[in-house]
Amino acid sequence: MRNLKTSDLFSLSRILKKMNIKDELKRLAANITGTPKERKKAEKELEIDMIMLFIENISNAEQETYKFLADLSGKTPQEISEQAPKETISMIKEVFSKEGFNDFLSLASK
Repeated sequence: MRNLKTSDLFSLSRILKKMNIKDELKRLAANITGTPKERKKAEKELEIDMIMLFIENISNAEQETYKFLADLSGKTPQEISEQAPKETISMIKEVFSKEGFNDFLSLASK
């Protein structure tokens, strides 16, 4: 999967808007406080919570998510829709762990 680029942020922003999860993202991000060790633990928990939130709401932006993941992976949206769920979830996890993703979410959730 390739690295994120600026145009991906617009695609992801549309997906998150269609999922209507901005307030939930804000709430989750607010939990990152404390010492550096506590923050690191909170960030890991945040990543897990965000992935679950995304998966729970994926049906609200199903086609857009297929297209987004296809663009990142070099596959077609049809291939994404027909692959094993485990592979799709793995791709989503990878997107959420990409460098720059947390910066995007910080901006998107304001």
